[in-house]
Amino acid sequence: MKTWFTALSFSLFTLTTAHANIQTVEQNLKKNFPSIPVKSVTNSPVKDIYEVYMGGRIVYTNEDAKYFFVGNLIDLKEQKNLTEERERALTAIDVKKLPLDQAIKHVKGNGERVLYIFSDPDCPYCHQLEKELTQVNNVTIYLFLYPITRLHPNAATVAEQIWCAKNQYQTWQDYLLKKKTPAKVTSCTTPIEKNIQLAKTLDVDGTPTFFLKDGSRVSGARSAGEIELLLKAVP
Repeated sequence: MKTWFTALSFSLFTLTTAHANIQTVEQNLKKNFPSIPVKSVTNSPVKDIYEVYMGGRIVYTNEDAKYFFVGNLIDLKEQKNLTEERERALTAIDVKKLPLDQAIKHVKGNGERVLYIFSDPDCPYCHQLEKELTQVNNVTIYLFLYPITRLHPNAATVAEQIWCAKNQYQTWQDYLLKKKTPAKVTSCTTPIEKNIQLAKTLDVDGTPTFFLKDGSRVSGARSAGEIELLLKAVP
């Protein structure tokens, strides 16, 4: 009984100390960098080093929170990128809550796999992703038109023309892959402003950004091979 009580007491002390250290890191972050919103502070696998999720990325620091390590934490023995794993967990969303009526749906093959994509028609990386997607089959794509007008002033107009087109996804592909300007059509009600607000809610601040069936987030253009590996990794 005494041994069990001693072990329990030590565990509670360790837990309390760890929590106190995290609180100290949070306080020092607030004091040293008051303008940077910190979303979470947790222990890292490295002793006395803490994982900080802020500004949409993971960094590492000690209790003083004055200096930061920026980069990937690798478990070499297990061949795992621990930073990437944590980022996937921290930035994942509940795809069941996505308003799919605000997206263009496109089914390829049996459509058994799913991608939810936020894309800007004038973003060059979105053009690259669309080219790679032509080589990916058996997938259902939900395309959320997300023009970032501070970078591409004409993107909102193009996105509206694509949404209002009779064959939306074909018009999208013609524009991105063939540089064919969408035909001018009578304006219609579009979800584009709602998509912009949705992107802000989901912290989607760049295009392309896409989500897998399990809600994990992928930023930037990826090759067809990489997309296949990502899709296969999802149950």
